Amino acid sequence: MIADLRLALRALARTPGFTLVAVLTLALGIGLSTSSFSVTNALLLRALPYPESDRLVGLFCTIPENPRWSHTPANILDIRATATSFSALSLHIAGGASFAEPGQPPQQSLGLNVTADFLRTLGVKPNRGRDFTPDEDQPGKDSNIVILTDRAWRRRFASDPAIIGRPLRLDGALLTIIGVLPPSFDAPMIWGPVDFVRPFTLWPVFRTQRTDCWINSIARLKPGVTLAQAQSELATIAADLARAYPRENASYGLRVADLQASTLDGVTRGTAWMLTAFSALVLLIACANLAGLLSARALGRSREFAIRAALGASRIDLMRPLLVESGLLALGGGALGVLFGSWANRLLGPRLHISGTEALDLSLDGRVLAFALAASLLAALAFGLMPAWLASRAPAAASLNEGARGATTGRAHRRLKNTLIVAELALVLVLVGGATSFTYGVRRLLHRDLGWNYDQLFAGSLTLPFGRFGDDLRCRAFNEKLLFRLAALPGVEHAALSSNLPLFNYTSSGNLLIEGRPPVPTGQEPLVVTGSITAEFFTALRLPIEQGDTFRPDLKATDPAVAIVNASLARRFWPGENPLGHRVRLVDRDEWCEIVGVVGDATMAAGFGPPYSPLQFYRPLVQVPTRQLRIVLQTTPPPDALTQTVARVVAELDPDLPVADAGSVHHRLEESLAPMNLIVANLGVFAVLGLVLSALGLYGVIAHLTALRTRDIGVRLALGARRSAIVLMILQQGIGLLLAGLAVGLPASFAANLLLRRFMPALPTPGLWLPSAVVLLLALVTIIACWLPARRVSRLDPVRALRAE
Repeated sequence: MIADLRLALRALARTPGFTLVAVLTLALGIGLSTSSFSVTNALLLRALPYPESDRLVGLFCTIPENPRWSHTPANILDIRATATSFSALSLHIAGGASFAEPGQPPQQSLGLNVTADFLRTLGVKPNRGRDFTPDEDQPGKDSNIVILTDRAWRRRFASDPAIIGRPLRLDGALLTIIGVLPPSFDAPMIWGPVDFVRPFTLWPVFRTQRTDCWINSIARLKPGVTLAQAQSELATIAADLARAYPRENASYGLRVADLQASTLDGVTRGTAWMLTAFSALVLLIACANLAGLLSARALGRSREFAIRAALGASRIDLMRPLLVESGLLALGGGALGVLFGSWANRLLGPRLHISGTEALDLSLDGRVLAFALAASLLAALAFGLMPAWLASRAPAAASLNEGARGATTGRAHRRLKNTLIVAELALVLVLVGGATSFTYGVRRLLHRDLGWNYDQLFAGSLTLPFGRFGDDLRCRAFNEKLLFRLAALPGVEHAALSSNLPLFNYTSSGNLLIEGRPPVPTGQEPLVVTGSITAEFFTALRLPIEQGDTFRPDLKATDPAVAIVNASLARRFWPGENPLGHRVRLVDRDEWCEIVGVVGDATMAAGFGPPYSPLQFYRPLVQVPTRQLRIVLQTTPPPDALTQTVARVVAELDPDLPVADAGSVHHRLEESLAPMNLIVANLGVFAVLGLVLSALGLYGVIAHLTALRTRDIGVRLALGARRSAIVLMILQQGIGLLLAGLAVGLPASFAANLLLRRFMPALPTPGLWLPSAVVLLLALVTIIACWLPARRVSRLDPVRALRAE
């Protein structure tokens, strides 16, 4: 083996140009694959940083419209008391809070309100201080305590070793810091960039609340209990709850899922695997190119192998040096590819913000390095095995005969090269077709008509603390003062407050009843998205009023209840009728609301999941106040210029209220879509590289075939053949390969596009023009790659061509 290594190293050293091209080509393919797999690993494969994390699960309520719903308080408390499949089951709610040390201005931070057993369920202990005691989530206990994450301790408190016992203001209330969590708690893909954890008090009133879904749950499976067994038990519990409380739980179901797998939607998972698959196509194209180069190299050494065969070398002996050369090239390309992938990850990681993460950790762990090694070894087999096998099977006598070489060994090598080119063209068609289809679909989604306009729109979020705004009177008084001051700001054309904004998701929903209609079975009432708004909300969003009018600015809480519905809801329940004056109500509310207006449909600005056009139901904020507020301003100057002004206005009303996510809605959407745009750019790079590699491979094959036919072409030219006929003859060879590649690639490309739409159903279909354009592009590249060697050989001097033979 050592001798084979020495021989392979000397052979590669004698052809430095070939060696350099081969290593760089492989490094490019392996580097792209490694970087893409790093994204998949970080999102889907890397284990959570908790002990026995494979036993951690998420529990979800399922309804017909959503399989990943939160729980109502009473239902999840019943589940907690009944389920036996779990060694621990804890509750949590993510939410923002104003976060500040005494005497310092507040900042909005993300935190978790958790039951006392939350950290023990995860298997996490504080690095400093203590955990919550088992009763610190019970009423009457001191809940003015908080545990910081390592992230907050380092960033906000400069890793102060004397942090335990220090006071901290959260939502204006003074809390005591009792602990600091270890860095291993941080799992932004699960919780987001969390700064603190505090107790979630389980009030007795929760035992009767079975309509509002707002509590999340995680659990740890008991040893020996499988996910399927836990799911079976939850199905039984869900059926019992539906029988016990048929009105609230008629369509009720429960689902348990691996905690890590449950955090990402199908779009994100599919996109991650798509990146890896498309980068693997680039690597396969690179391997096909190298196989062609090695085939030509082996053909040039056919006399050497023939002499060795004549001296008694077996086929294995003949193949081994070529396979060792392939292995060395693969290892060199793999090592360089890992470096290239690491560099690409440093560029990609900070730009990939998924599920609220600040940056995706794309470090090269053992799994990624194992992938790179496996890719290198498989690449060595992919591009080295067939040329080595062909080189070993040529008859020694024929290879020693110079005149017979092209007729025996050459035919096998030509078949191999033609097969490789057909495979390359098919792979490129899949790659370019998939990349262009995905890019087209994403662009259409991003620029579709939303029904509303976010240009010159400012938005910011406020969370009114329960301690200071626990009753509706205080909320209404604050809202009225805030709206008055915002509307008076210079440059503000329209000012509104709302409970949500159609950006990334709809935050509240309910089941609708229509007065005078036949009763609907409990739980099967239509689901509507709900929102509380002020009078100028629709004007600020430029959402057209189609019938009736918006809410009166002077509307009072004591006035008769009114509502506005969107056009989809009006068309569904009053087709061809005027919905104005009809009365509706939510199942969990007693008051009937008169419909006073119909507005256009507001589509979510950022969404790549299944098409979802919800029924929308708006109420006046003065009649249905909320502590989760959105500030919405239509401005004349750039919206970002008002950020500090709005923060100052809010601080003048309440110094402990920070304005979160403040600024231009347009800019925020651009930031949220940056990862998808980056993925689209990566696919573009993959497609261009695939095209270039396939063009180079096709050029090399046609050039090699024309070189083998130099004597034949010289004879034809000497006998008076036109040079254009020579060019056409060679172009026909390339076009034949193209047609064979299309025959294989078009069905494969169609199947790949079907797979794309399985994980992203909302992706618009481009129609036939896009695949036709891809085929024309591939045909153009093929003709150019064939025309260059054809043009060169058509200019040969026939006498020189015949003498060369």
